[in-house]
Amino acid sequence: MSREARYLEEARAFYQSGKFSSAGIYARKVIRREPSNGEAQALLGHLAFRSGEHQEALSCYLKAQAAGFQDKELRLNMVTLHERREAFFDAVNLLRELVEETSQDLSLQLRLGINASRTGDMATAESALLAALAGDEQAAQASLNLGHVYKAKGDTDKAAAFYHDYIRLAPSQQATAYWSLADLKNYRFTEQDEAALKANIASEEFSQASQSLLHFALNRVYEQRKQGELAFDAVRMANQLMRPLRPFKREAFTRLVDSLKSAEVKPRAEETSGHWTPIFIVGMPRSGTTLCEQILASHSQVAATDELPFMERLALSLEMKGGYGAMLPQLSSEQIAQMRQQYIEQVNQYLKAQGEASPSLVPSLVIDKNPNNFIHIGLIKTLFPEAKIINVIRDARDNAMGVYKQHFSHGHDYSYHLDDICHYWQLYLELMSHWQAAYGDSLYHLCFEELVKAPDEEIPAMLDYVGLAFEPGCLKFYESKRSVLTPSASQVRRPMNPKAIGQSEAYAAFIPNAYRTLSEIADKAHKTFLS
Repeated sequence: MSREARYLEEARAFYQSGKFSSAGIYARKVIRREPSNGEAQALLGHLAFRSGEHQEALSCYLKAQAAGFQDKELRLNMVTLHERREAFFDAVNLLRELVEETSQDLSLQLRLGINASRTGDMATAESALLAALAGDEQAAQASLNLGHVYKAKGDTDKAAAFYHDYIRLAPSQQATAYWSLADLKNYRFTEQDEAALKANIASEEFSQASQSLLHFALNRVYEQRKQGELAFDAVRMANQLMRPLRPFKREAFTRLVDSLKSAEVKPRAEETSGHWTPIFIVGMPRSGTTLCEQILASHSQVAATDELPFMERLALSLEMKGGYGAMLPQLSSEQIAQMRQQYIEQVNQYLKAQGEASPSLVPSLVIDKNPNNFIHIGLIKTLFPEAKIINVIRDARDNAMGVYKQHFSHGHDYSYHLDDICHYWQLYLELMSHWQAAYGDSLYHLCFEELVKAPDEEIPAMLDYVGLAFEPGCLKFYESKRSVLTPSASQVRRPMNPKAIGQSEAYAAFIPNAYRTLSEIADKAHKTFLS
Protein backbone atom coordinates (compact mmCIF):
# COMPACT_ATOMS: atom_id res chain seq x y z
CA MET A 1 0.00 0.00 0.00
CA SER A 2 1.36 3.42 -0.98
CA ARG A 3 1.92 6.18 1.57
CA GLU A 4 -0.93 8.19 -0.01
CA ALA A 5 -3.26 5.21 0.32
CA ARG A 6 -2.33 4.76 4.00
CA TYR A 7 -2.91 8.46 4.70
CA LEU A 8 -6.28 8.30 2.95
CA GLU A 9 -7.27 5.22 4.92
CA GLU A 10 -6.36 7.01 8.15
CA ALA A 11 -8.30 10.11 7.10
CA ARG A 12 -11.34 8.01 6.23
CA ALA A 13 -11.22 6.15 9.57
CA PHE A 14 -10.80 9.33 11.62
CA TYR A 15 -13.71 10.97 9.80
CA GLN A 16 -16.02 7.99 10.34
CA SER A 17 -15.15 7.92 14.05
CA GLY A 18 -15.86 11.65 14.44
CA LYS A 19 -12.23 12.71 14.93
CA PHE A 20 -12.52 15.52 12.42
CA SER A 21 -9.31 17.40 13.25
CA SER A 22 -7.21 14.30 12.67
CA ALA A 23 -9.20 13.47 9.53
CA GLY A 24 -8.29 16.89 8.14
CA ILE A 25 -4.60 16.48 8.96
CA TYR A 26 -4.37 13.19 7.06
CA ALA A 27 -6.54 14.34 4.14
CA ARG A 28 -4.26 17.35 3.67
CA LYS A 29 -1.22 15.01 3.75
CA VAL A 30 -2.79 13.17 0.81
CA ILE A 31 -3.48 16.40 -1.08
CA ARG A 32 0.10 17.62 -0.64
CA ARG A 33 1.38 14.48 -2.34
CA GLU A 34 -1.57 13.96 -4.71
CA PRO A 35 -3.57 17.21 -5.31
CA SER A 36 -6.06 15.52 -7.65
CA ASN A 37 -7.13 12.84 -5.17
CA GLY A 38 -10.92 13.08 -5.34
CA GLU A 39 -11.75 11.31 -2.08
CA ALA A 40 -9.30 13.44 -0.07
CA GLN A 41 -10.76 16.61 -1.62
CA ALA A 42 -14.26 15.37 -0.74
CA LEU A 43 -13.21 14.74 2.87
CA LEU A 44 -11.85 18.27 3.12
CA GLY A 45 -15.11 19.50 1.61
CA HIS A 46 -17.11 17.59 4.25
CA LEU A 47 -15.01 19.12 7.02
CA ALA A 48 -15.37 22.64 5.60
CA PHE A 49 -19.12 22.15 5.24
CA ARG A 50 -19.40 21.03 8.86
CA SER A 51 -17.53 24.16 9.95
CA GLY A 52 -19.80 26.44 7.95
CA GLU A 53 -17.05 27.33 5.49
CA HIS A 54 -19.35 26.94 2.53
CA GLN A 55 -17.21 28.58 -0.14
CA GLU A 56 -14.28 26.36 0.79
CA ALA A 57 -16.54 23.30 0.81
CA LEU A 58 -17.82 24.14 -2.68
CA SER A 59 -14.27 24.55 -3.97
CA CYS A 60 -13.21 21.16 -2.57
CA TYR A 61 -16.32 19.41 -3.87
CA LEU A 62 -15.83 20.78 -7.38
CA LYS A 63 -12.23 19.47 -7.34
CA ALA A 64 -13.46 16.08 -6.11
CA GLN A 65 -16.05 15.91 -8.88
CA ALA A 66 -13.49 16.98 -11.47
CA ALA A 67 -11.39 14.02 -10.31
CA GLY A 68 -14.37 11.72 -10.83
CA PHE A 69 -15.26 11.20 -7.17
CA GLN A 70 -18.53 11.82 -5.42
CA ASP A 71 -20.40 10.10 -2.62
CA LYS A 72 -23.89 10.65 -1.23
CA GLU A 73 -22.70 13.04 1.48
CA LEU A 74 -21.02 15.19 -1.14
CA ARG A 75 -24.17 15.33 -3.27
CA LEU A 76 -26.44 16.10 -0.30
CA ASN A 77 -24.13 18.87 0.83
CA MET A 78 -23.94 20.20 -2.72
CA VAL A 79 -27.75 20.43 -2.73
CA THR A 80 -27.56 22.61 0.38
CA LEU A 81 -24.83 24.75 -1.18
CA HIS A 82 -26.92 25.19 -4.34
CA GLU A 83 -29.92 26.19 -2.20
CA ARG A 84 -27.85 28.78 -0.35
CA ARG A 85 -26.67 30.23 -3.67
CA GLU A 86 -30.24 30.09 -5.01
CA ALA A 87 -28.98 27.82 -7.80
CA PHE A 88 -32.25 25.93 -7.72
CA PHE A 89 -31.93 24.25 -11.12
CA ASP A 90 -28.64 22.68 -10.03
CA ALA A 91 -30.27 21.57 -6.77
CA VAL A 92 -33.17 19.97 -8.67
CA ASN A 93 -30.84 18.07 -11.00
CA LEU A 94 -28.93 16.57 -8.07
CA LEU A 95 -32.10 15.78 -6.15
CA ARG A 96 -33.60 13.96 -9.14
CA GLU A 97 -30.59 11.63 -9.11
CA LEU A 98 -30.80 11.08 -5.36
CA VAL A 99 -34.55 10.44 -5.41
CA GLU A 100 -34.16 7.96 -8.24
CA GLU A 101 -31.57 6.05 -6.22
CA THR A 102 -33.47 6.15 -2.91
CA SER A 103 -37.12 6.93 -3.66
CA GLN A 104 -38.09 5.71 -0.18
CA ASP A 105 -36.26 8.67 1.40
CA LEU A 106 -39.19 11.05 1.66
CA SER A 107 -37.04 13.88 2.98
CA LEU A 108 -35.42 13.95 -0.47
CA GLN A 109 -38.85 14.07 -2.10
CA LEU A 110 -39.70 17.06 0.08
CA ARG A 111 -36.52 18.90 -0.91
CA LEU A 112 -37.07 18.07 -4.57
CA GLY A 113 -40.61 19.43 -4.39
CA ILE A 114 -39.57 22.68 -2.69
CA ASN A 115 -36.69 23.31 -5.09
CA ALA A 116 -38.71 22.40 -8.18
CA SER A 117 -41.37 24.92 -7.15
CA ARG A 118 -38.65 27.59 -7.00
CA THR A 119 -37.81 26.91 -10.65
CA GLY A 120 -41.47 27.10 -11.68
CA ASP A 121 -41.66 23.34 -12.40
CA MET A 122 -44.98 22.81 -10.64
CA ALA A 123 -45.57 19.36 -12.13
CA THR A 124 -42.40 17.96 -10.52
CA ALA A 125 -43.07 19.93 -7.33
CA GLU A 126 -46.61 18.59 -7.00
CA SER A 127 -45.59 14.98 -7.64
CA ALA A 128 -42.66 15.05 -5.20
CA LEU A 129 -44.58 16.84 -2.43
CA LEU A 130 -47.52 14.45 -2.72
CA ALA A 131 -45.05 11.59 -2.27
CA ALA A 132 -43.51 13.33 0.75
CA LEU A 133 -46.93 13.50 2.43
CA ALA A 134 -46.62 9.81 3.28
CA GLY A 135 -43.84 10.50 5.79
CA ASP A 136 -44.77 11.63 9.28
CA GLU A 137 -41.74 13.92 9.53
CA GLN A 138 -42.34 15.51 6.12
CA ALA A 139 -46.14 15.77 6.05
CA ALA A 140 -46.43 19.23 7.58
CA GLN A 141 -43.88 20.94 5.33
CA ALA A 142 -45.19 19.01 2.33
CA SER A 143 -48.70 20.31 3.08
CA LEU A 144 -47.54 23.92 3.36
CA ASN A 145 -45.60 23.75 0.12
CA LEU A 146 -48.43 21.96 -1.70
CA GLY A 147 -50.57 24.91 -0.67
CA HIS A 148 -48.02 27.20 -2.35
CA VAL A 149 -48.00 24.99 -5.47
CA TYR A 150 -51.78 25.03 -5.85
CA LYS A 151 -51.83 28.77 -5.21
CA ALA A 152 -49.38 29.21 -8.10
CA LYS A 153 -51.58 26.99 -10.26
CA GLY A 154 -54.67 29.00 -9.39
CA ASP A 155 -56.50 26.27 -7.44
CA THR A 156 -57.57 28.21 -4.35
CA ASP A 157 -59.68 25.41 -2.89
CA LYS A 158 -56.82 22.89 -2.92
CA ALA A 159 -54.37 25.48 -1.64
CA ALA A 160 -56.64 26.40 1.26
CA ALA A 161 -57.20 22.72 2.13
CA PHE A 162 -53.46 22.09 2.38
CA TYR A 163 -52.92 25.25 4.43
CA HIS A 164 -55.54 23.98 6.88
CA ASP A 165 -53.74 20.63 6.95
CA TYR A 166 -50.59 22.50 7.90
CA ILE A 167 -52.44 24.21 10.77
CA ARG A 168 -53.46 20.77 12.03
CA LEU A 169 -50.04 19.16 11.55
CA ALA A 170 -47.88 22.06 12.80
CA PRO A 171 -49.99 24.06 15.26
CA SER A 172 -46.97 25.96 16.56
CA GLN A 173 -46.42 27.33 13.02
CA GLN A 174 -50.04 28.07 12.19
CA ALA A 175 -49.43 31.82 11.84
CA THR A 176 -47.65 31.06 8.56
CA ALA A 177 -50.67 29.10 7.36
CA TYR A 178 -53.17 31.81 8.28
CA TRP A 179 -51.13 34.44 6.46
CA SER A 180 -50.88 32.06 3.49
CA LEU A 181 -54.68 31.82 3.48
CA ALA A 182 -54.92 35.61 3.51
CA ASP A 183 -52.34 35.82 0.72
CA LEU A 184 -54.59 33.74 -1.52
CA LYS A 185 -56.53 37.03 -1.84
CA ASN A 186 -59.80 35.35 -2.87
CA TYR A 187 -60.09 32.95 0.08
CA ARG A 188 -63.10 33.73 2.27
CA PHE A 189 -62.28 33.37 5.98
CA THR A 190 -64.82 31.41 8.03
CA GLU A 191 -66.08 32.17 11.52
CA GLN A 192 -63.93 29.31 12.77
CA ASP A 193 -60.87 30.88 11.15
CA GLU A 194 -61.65 34.21 12.75
CA ALA A 195 -62.15 32.66 16.19
CA ALA A 196 -58.83 30.78 15.89
CA LEU A 197 -56.98 33.91 14.83
CA LYS A 198 -58.31 35.92 17.76
CA ALA A 199 -57.56 33.12 20.22
CA ASN A 200 -53.98 32.84 18.93
CA ILE A 201 -53.47 36.59 19.17
CA ALA A 202 -54.77 36.58 22.73
CA SER A 203 -52.36 33.83 23.76
CA GLU A 204 -48.69 34.30 24.62
CA GLU A 205 -47.64 31.21 22.74
CA PHE A 206 -46.50 32.84 19.50
CA SER A 207 -43.41 34.89 18.69
CA GLN A 208 -43.51 38.53 17.68
CA ALA A 209 -43.10 37.55 14.02
CA SER A 210 -45.95 35.05 14.25
CA GLN A 211 -48.15 37.59 15.99
CA SER A 212 -47.50 39.95 13.10
CA LEU A 213 -48.61 37.34 10.57
CA LEU A 214 -51.76 36.67 12.57
CA HIS A 215 -52.60 40.38 12.54
CA PHE A 216 -51.97 40.59 8.79
CA ALA A 217 -54.45 37.75 8.35
CA LEU A 218 -56.95 39.39 10.70
CA ASN A 219 -56.80 42.52 8.56
CA ARG A 220 -58.11 40.43 5.68
CA VAL A 221 -60.91 39.05 7.85
CA TYR A 222 -62.08 42.55 8.80
CA GLU A 223 -61.82 43.75 5.21
CA GLN A 224 -64.11 40.95 4.16
CA ARG A 225 -66.53 41.99 6.91
CA LYS A 226 -66.19 45.63 5.68
CA GLN A 227 -65.12 46.74 9.17
CA GLY A 228 -62.69 49.45 8.14
CA GLU A 229 -61.46 50.70 11.50
CA LEU A 230 -60.84 47.20 12.83
CA ALA A 231 -59.10 46.29 9.56
CA PHE A 232 -56.76 49.25 9.90
CA ASP A 233 -56.05 48.53 13.57
CA ALA A 234 -55.09 44.96 12.63
CA VAL A 235 -52.72 45.95 9.83
CA ARG A 236 -51.22 48.77 11.91
CA MET A 237 -50.43 46.28 14.68
CA ALA A 238 -49.05 43.77 12.17
CA ASN A 239 -46.61 46.33 10.83
CA GLN A 240 -45.76 47.66 14.28
CA LEU A 241 -44.74 44.15 15.33
CA MET A 242 -42.76 43.39 12.16
CA ARG A 243 -40.91 46.68 11.72
CA PRO A 244 -38.30 46.13 14.50
CA LEU A 245 -37.59 42.67 13.10
CA ARG A 246 -37.11 43.97 9.53
CA PRO A 247 -35.71 47.51 9.87
CA PHE A 248 -35.52 49.57 6.70
CA LYS A 249 -32.02 50.87 5.97
CA ARG A 250 -33.33 54.23 4.79
CA GLU A 251 -30.00 56.06 4.69
CA ALA A 252 -28.29 53.25 2.79
CA PHE A 253 -31.05 53.12 0.19
CA THR A 254 -30.98 56.90 -0.19
CA ARG A 255 -27.21 56.77 -0.76
CA LEU A 256 -27.66 54.05 -3.36
CA VAL A 257 -30.23 56.08 -5.29
CA ASP A 258 -28.05 59.20 -5.08
CA SER A 259 -25.04 57.29 -6.41
CA LEU A 260 -27.05 55.97 -9.37
CA LYS A 261 -28.50 59.41 -10.12
CA SER A 262 -24.95 60.72 -10.38
CA ALA A 263 -23.85 57.89 -12.68
CA GLU A 264 -23.27 59.22 -16.20
CA VAL A 265 -24.85 56.41 -18.19
CA LYS A 266 -25.38 56.71 -21.94
CA PRO A 267 -27.50 54.77 -24.46
CA ARG A 268 -25.56 52.08 -26.34
CA ALA A 269 -26.15 50.67 -29.80
CA GLU A 270 -28.60 47.79 -29.73
CA GLU A 271 -27.38 44.20 -29.94
CA THR A 272 -29.07 40.88 -30.52
CA SER A 273 -29.31 38.51 -27.58
CA GLY A 274 -29.50 35.29 -29.54
CA HIS A 275 -33.00 33.96 -29.96
CA TRP A 276 -34.78 36.27 -27.53
CA THR A 277 -35.01 39.84 -26.30
CA PRO A 278 -35.57 40.56 -22.60
CA ILE A 279 -38.61 42.42 -21.30
CA PHE A 280 -38.13 43.87 -17.81
CA ILE A 281 -41.36 44.73 -15.99
CA VAL A 282 -40.54 47.12 -13.15
CA GLY A 283 -42.25 49.41 -10.66
CA MET A 284 -43.45 49.33 -7.11
CA PRO A 285 -44.64 45.94 -5.82
CA ARG A 286 -48.44 45.58 -5.78
CA SER A 287 -48.67 48.00 -8.71
CA GLY A 288 -49.92 45.59 -11.37
CA THR A 289 -46.61 44.13 -12.57
CA THR A 290 -47.96 40.56 -12.37
CA LEU A 291 -51.04 41.58 -14.38
CA CYS A 292 -48.76 43.09 -17.04
CA GLU A 293 -46.70 39.89 -17.07
CA GLN A 294 -49.78 37.69 -17.40
CA ILE A 295 -51.05 39.72 -20.36
CA LEU A 296 -47.74 39.59 -22.21
CA ALA A 297 -47.15 35.92 -21.35
CA SER A 298 -50.48 35.09 -23.03
CA HIS A 299 -48.85 35.99 -26.38
CA SER A 300 -47.53 33.10 -28.42
CA GLN A 301 -44.07 34.66 -28.83
CA VAL A 302 -43.46 35.54 -25.17
CA ALA A 303 -42.13 33.39 -22.32
CA ALA A 304 -42.27 34.36 -18.65
CA THR A 305 -39.77 33.31 -16.01
CA ASP A 306 -40.02 34.65 -12.44
CA GLU A 307 -38.98 37.62 -10.31
CA LEU A 308 -35.37 36.88 -11.15
CA PRO A 309 -32.54 37.93 -8.80
CA PHE A 310 -29.85 38.00 -11.48
CA MET A 311 -29.64 41.76 -12.08
CA GLU A 312 -29.47 42.35 -8.33
CA ARG A 313 -26.57 39.90 -8.09
CA LEU A 314 -24.67 41.58 -10.90
CA ALA A 315 -25.25 44.94 -9.21
CA LEU A 316 -23.97 43.54 -5.91
CA SER A 317 -20.81 42.33 -7.62
CA LEU A 318 -20.20 45.90 -8.84
CA GLU A 319 -20.92 47.31 -5.39
CA MET A 320 -18.29 45.03 -3.89
CA LYS A 321 -15.71 46.06 -6.51
CA GLY A 322 -15.84 49.77 -5.76
CA GLY A 323 -19.40 51.03 -5.55
CA TYR A 324 -22.34 50.33 -7.86
CA GLY A 325 -22.90 53.90 -9.07
CA ALA A 326 -19.18 54.52 -9.57
CA MET A 327 -18.49 51.24 -11.39
CA LEU A 328 -21.51 51.26 -13.71
CA PRO A 329 -20.24 53.88 -16.22
CA GLN A 330 -16.76 52.35 -16.19
CA LEU A 331 -17.65 48.86 -17.42
CA SER A 332 -15.40 47.69 -20.23
CA SER A 333 -16.68 45.98 -23.38
CA GLU A 334 -15.28 42.70 -22.05
CA GLN A 335 -17.06 43.08 -18.70
CA ILE A 336 -20.32 43.97 -20.43
CA ALA A 337 -20.07 40.94 -22.70
CA GLN A 338 -19.29 38.65 -19.75
CA MET A 339 -22.15 39.93 -17.58
CA ARG A 340 -24.56 39.86 -20.51
CA GLN A 341 -23.69 36.25 -21.27
CA GLN A 342 -23.96 35.30 -17.61
CA TYR A 343 -27.51 36.69 -17.46
CA ILE A 344 -28.49 34.95 -20.71
CA GLU A 345 -27.24 31.58 -19.46
CA GLN A 346 -29.14 31.92 -16.20
CA VAL A 347 -32.39 32.81 -17.97
CA ASN A 348 -31.90 29.99 -20.48
CA GLN A 349 -32.30 27.52 -17.62
CA TYR A 350 -35.94 28.58 -17.35
CA LEU A 351 -36.45 28.41 -21.10
CA LYS A 352 -34.90 24.95 -21.31
CA ALA A 353 -37.26 23.69 -18.59
CA GLN A 354 -40.24 25.24 -20.34
CA GLY A 355 -39.11 23.84 -23.68
CA GLU A 356 -38.97 20.34 -22.20
CA ALA A 357 -42.57 20.76 -21.05
CA SER A 358 -43.75 22.53 -24.26
CA PRO A 359 -41.38 21.70 -27.15
CA SER A 360 -43.26 24.05 -29.51
CA LEU A 361 -42.42 27.11 -27.35
CA VAL A 362 -39.73 29.17 -29.08
CA PRO A 363 -40.05 32.66 -27.61
CA SER A 364 -38.76 35.81 -29.25
CA LEU A 365 -39.17 37.76 -26.01
CA VAL A 366 -38.62 36.69 -22.39
CA ILE A 367 -40.01 38.45 -19.30
CA ASP A 368 -38.05 39.16 -16.14
CA LYS A 369 -40.69 40.48 -13.73
CA ASN A 370 -38.75 41.72 -10.75
CA PRO A 371 -40.24 45.08 -9.69
CA ASN A 372 -36.99 46.00 -7.94
CA ASN A 373 -35.23 46.13 -11.29
CA PHE A 374 -36.26 49.78 -11.56
CA ILE A 375 -33.11 50.33 -9.51
CA HIS A 376 -31.02 48.58 -12.16
CA ILE A 377 -32.27 50.14 -15.41
CA GLY A 378 -28.86 51.71 -16.00
CA LEU A 379 -27.22 48.28 -15.72
CA ILE A 380 -29.94 46.66 -17.83
CA LYS A 381 -29.57 49.17 -20.66
CA THR A 382 -25.78 48.86 -20.47
CA LEU A 383 -25.92 45.09 -20.85
CA PHE A 384 -29.03 44.92 -23.03
CA PRO A 385 -29.55 48.18 -24.94
CA GLU A 386 -32.25 46.36 -26.94
CA ALA A 387 -34.21 45.42 -23.78
CA LYS A 388 -37.83 46.45 -23.46
CA ILE A 389 -38.60 48.05 -20.09
CA ILE A 390 -42.17 48.53 -18.89
CA ASN A 391 -42.60 50.66 -15.78
CA VAL A 392 -46.02 50.02 -14.23
CA ILE A 393 -47.37 53.00 -12.29
CA ARG A 394 -50.35 52.69 -9.95
CA ASP A 395 -51.93 55.48 -7.93
CA ALA A 396 -49.53 55.92 -4.99
CA ARG A 397 -52.36 55.88 -2.44
CA ASP A 398 -53.78 52.53 -3.56
CA ASN A 399 -50.32 51.12 -4.08
CA ALA A 400 -49.06 52.20 -0.65
CA MET A 401 -51.96 50.54 1.13
CA GLY A 402 -51.45 47.41 -0.96
CA VAL A 403 -47.81 47.34 0.14
CA TYR A 404 -48.69 48.14 3.76
CA LYS A 405 -51.13 45.23 3.93
CA GLN A 406 -48.68 42.76 2.37
CA HIS A 407 -46.19 40.70 4.33
CA PHE A 408 -43.20 40.05 2.07
CA SER A 409 -41.22 36.89 2.73
CA HIS A 410 -37.98 38.79 2.10
CA GLY A 411 -36.92 42.27 1.08
CA HIS A 412 -39.19 45.35 0.95
CA ASP A 413 -38.36 46.28 4.53
CA TYR A 414 -39.72 49.78 3.90
CA SER A 415 -43.22 48.28 3.71
CA TYR A 416 -43.77 48.17 7.48
CA HIS A 417 -44.26 51.91 8.03
CA LEU A 418 -46.17 54.41 5.91
CA ASP A 419 -43.46 57.07 6.28
CA ASP A 420 -40.92 54.64 4.86
CA ILE A 421 -43.27 53.71 2.01
CA CYS A 422 -43.65 57.41 1.16
CA HIS A 423 -39.86 57.86 1.25
CA TYR A 424 -39.31 54.83 -0.97
CA TRP A 425 -41.95 56.04 -3.43
CA GLN A 426 -40.29 59.45 -3.69
CA LEU A 427 -36.89 57.89 -4.38
CA TYR A 428 -38.48 55.55 -6.93
CA LEU A 429 -39.83 58.60 -8.79
CA GLU A 430 -36.49 60.41 -8.59
CA LEU A 431 -34.56 57.44 -9.97
CA MET A 432 -37.11 56.75 -12.71
CA SER A 433 -36.89 60.41 -13.73
CA HIS A 434 -33.11 59.98 -13.98
CA TRP A 435 -33.48 56.89 -16.19
CA GLN A 436 -36.11 58.67 -18.28
CA ALA A 437 -33.70 61.53 -18.93
CA ALA A 438 -30.99 59.05 -19.93
CA TYR A 439 -33.02 56.65 -22.08
CA GLY A 440 -36.11 58.58 -23.16
CA ASP A 441 -38.68 56.76 -25.29
CA SER A 442 -36.94 53.41 -24.92
CA LEU A 443 -38.78 53.17 -21.58
CA TYR A 444 -42.54 52.53 -21.53
CA HIS A 445 -44.69 53.85 -18.68
CA LEU A 446 -47.93 51.91 -18.19
CA CYS A 447 -50.74 53.40 -16.12
CA PHE A 448 -52.43 50.65 -14.10
CA GLU A 449 -55.74 52.54 -13.88
CA GLU A 450 -55.88 53.13 -17.64
CA LEU A 451 -55.03 49.47 -18.26
CA VAL A 452 -57.94 48.39 -16.07
CA LYS A 453 -60.40 50.90 -17.53
CA ALA A 454 -59.43 50.59 -21.20
CA PRO A 455 -57.69 47.23 -21.84
CA ASP A 456 -58.78 47.22 -25.51
CA GLU A 457 -56.59 50.28 -26.06
CA GLU A 458 -53.78 49.75 -23.56
CA ILE A 459 -52.94 46.12 -24.34
CA PRO A 460 -52.41 46.63 -28.12
CA ALA A 461 -50.30 49.71 -27.35
CA MET A 462 -48.13 47.74 -24.93
CA LEU A 463 -47.70 44.92 -27.47
CA ASP A 464 -46.73 47.45 -30.12
CA TYR A 465 -44.03 48.82 -27.81
CA VAL A 466 -42.42 45.38 -27.44
CA GLY A 467 -42.70 44.82 -31.20
CA LEU A 468 -45.51 42.28 -31.31
CA ALA A 469 -48.72 42.08 -33.28
CA PHE A 470 -51.92 41.92 -31.25
CA GLU A 471 -53.29 38.49 -30.33
CA PRO A 472 -56.81 38.10 -28.85
CA GLY A 473 -55.49 35.76 -26.16
CA CYS A 474 -53.83 38.74 -24.47
CA LEU A 475 -57.28 40.16 -23.69
CA LYS A 476 -58.23 36.81 -22.13
CA PHE A 477 -55.06 36.57 -20.03
CA TYR A 478 -57.13 35.24 -17.11
CA GLU A 479 -57.69 31.97 -19.00
CA SER A 480 -53.96 31.20 -19.03
CA LYS A 481 -52.94 27.99 -17.23
CA ARG A 482 -49.37 29.12 -16.48
CA SER A 483 -48.21 29.06 -12.89
CA VAL A 484 -47.92 32.43 -11.15
CA LEU A 485 -45.43 32.72 -8.30
CA THR A 486 -46.42 36.09 -6.80
CA PRO A 487 -49.13 37.19 -4.32
CA SER A 488 -51.30 38.20 -7.30
CA ALA A 489 -51.67 34.57 -8.45
CA SER A 490 -55.43 34.46 -7.91
CA GLN A 491 -56.13 38.04 -8.97
CA VAL A 492 -54.67 37.65 -12.47
CA ARG A 493 -56.92 34.65 -13.09
CA ARG A 494 -59.96 36.92 -13.12
CA PRO A 495 -60.92 39.65 -15.60
CA MET A 496 -59.72 43.11 -14.65
CA ASN A 497 -62.01 44.81 -12.14
CA PRO A 498 -62.30 48.61 -11.74
CA LYS A 499 -63.02 47.98 -8.04
CA ALA A 500 -59.24 47.74 -7.63
CA ILE A 501 -59.11 51.49 -8.23
CA GLY A 502 -59.61 53.71 -5.19
CA GLN A 503 -59.41 50.95 -2.58
CA SER A 504 -57.27 53.13 -0.33
CA GLU A 505 -60.16 55.54 0.28
CA ALA A 506 -61.47 53.17 2.96
CA TYR A 507 -58.32 53.90 4.99
CA ALA A 508 -57.92 57.62 4.24
CA ALA A 509 -59.49 58.78 7.51
CA PHE A 510 -56.99 56.73 9.55
CA ILE A 511 -53.84 58.01 7.81
CA PRO A 512 -54.50 61.71 7.05
CA ASN A 513 -50.87 62.85 6.91
CA ALA A 514 -49.58 59.90 4.89
CA TYR A 515 -52.63 60.06 2.61
CA ARG A 516 -51.93 63.72 1.88
CA THR A 517 -48.30 62.97 1.06
CA LEU A 518 -49.26 60.03 -1.13
CA SER A 519 -51.79 62.19 -2.99
CA GLU A 520 -48.99 64.64 -3.80
CA ILE A 521 -46.76 61.75 -4.93
CA ALA A 522 -49.55 60.36 -7.12
CA ASP A 523 -50.02 63.75 -8.82
CA LYS A 524 -46.28 64.08 -9.41
CA ALA A 525 -46.00 60.58 -10.88
CA HIS A 526 -48.89 61.23 -13.25
CA LYS A 527 -47.49 64.57 -14.44
CA THR A 528 -43.97 63.19 -14.85
CA PHE A 529 -44.68 59.95 -16.68
CA LEU A 530 -48.30 59.69 -17.80
CA SER A 531 -49.36 63.14 -19.01
